[in-house]
Amino acid sequence: MPVSSYDKLLRRLHGWRFAPFTAVFHVDLHNVRGLNHCAGPRLADRFIADFGDTLAQWAGVEGISGRLWSNEFLAARSIDHSQAAIEEALALREMLLSKHASAVAAGWTLALSIGVTCGKPGCDWAELLAQAALACEDAKHRGLNQIVLHSPTREDRRNQVVNVEYVEDFRQLLSTGALTLHPQPIFRLGDGGTDLAKAEFLMRMEKNGVFMPLPRGMIESLERFGMSAELDGFAANYILSWLAENATAMQRLQSVSINLSAKSVADGNFMYRLFNDVRGARLPRGKLCFEITETTAVEHLDVASEAIAEFRSIGCSFSLDDFGSGLCSFGYLQSLPVDEVKIDGRFVREIAHDNASREIVGAIHRVANATGKKTVAEFVDDRRKLEVLREIGVDYAQGYLFYPAIPPEKLLELLGLSAAMA
Repeated sequence: MPVSSYDKLLRRLHGWRFAPFTAVFHVDLHNVRGLNHCAGPRLADRFIADFGDTLAQWAGVEGISGRLWSNEFLAARSIDHSQAAIEEALALREMLLSKHASAVAAGWTLALSIGVTCGKPGCDWAELLAQAALACEDAKHRGLNQIVLHSPTREDRRNQVVNVEYVEDFRQLLSTGALTLHPQPIFRLGDGGTDLAKAEFLMRMEKNGVFMPLPRGMIESLERFGMSAELDGFAANYILSWLAENATAMQRLQSVSINLSAKSVADGNFMYRLFNDVRGARLPRGKLCFEITETTAVEHLDVASEAIAEFRSIGCSFSLDDFGSGLCSFGYLQSLPVDEVKIDGRFVREIAHDNASREIVGAIHRVANATGKKTVAEFVDDRRKLEVLREIGVDYAQGYLFYPAIPPEKLLELLGLSAAMA
């Protein structure tokens, strides 16, 4: 198995000697995908290489630096006291911005985020890198060109689910063929009836002959450690292969969908490869749908809007997942070119006996409908909820009332197909 950039850097750090402290800097270069469009892939690659060279010069021969993946870099250097870490980060930001601001194409603005943490000799390098990555995520949430020093309080909140050991667990699942996707059927709500219309393919792992969801925190951990593209790449390859092998099933379904993480949507290289793979598959229009969360769409609004427009040009559709879970206003429903809105399950869970939840679901449906988008209700697990959703006019529903995620062969059975006919 090829060794990742993360693993190579980790090995270098394990052999590095410093004293009395080290400062670790996780640098995220914003919107590399936009740079590819403005400057062209060749010049963009040259810029990325130059950016890495500058970081290496700053770290010096006694420090460590390297590119983690895509648009994220790491640098570590010795410092005399931990209080100097922020001063070093400020100097690093100034140097990177001033040296490279004039070296890019018109239409793209250089911006970055820096997460900082400190360590002593004998530190746990994997943990230190995780701390720097977490601080960088917080910096991105604060805006452009921000610097955040790792805070144990913030990490205590997030480490309830994030675990570096999940990276190795994920690789083992991949190498042993224990990772797969199972479709959850989605039903169209008609007048008094339901029809199987779509399916959302969800990640599942096999353990002792039983298929189950990934452990809580694994997906979040993969996102934290920059492996979202591997996870989403696996899902994309799976669904494209399944569609190619099941042409009749594809004809009988309106669409099938998979989820894309925020990291993948913001990763220009991944989205470029995915676009080419989907275009090469020559699928009928509307058959492949990508689900992105409300949070992803808002945090990466320009990138997400551009990606949606490009993929729609080759026949893909998009679903805005977990709508209502974040801070998204109804105004985004008008500006985001998605085809459907998935109503966050917490409102659906209470809809049968809570008037506020019913009004919220109704409002989301009305606004979505007014902007030309269909609505899907998740977590529908009893008939009382289904009837309320039908009264409101919600277009589709999925949940345990119908089926959980099921093996692909079971979906073919529901469509009246055998594996040979699919």
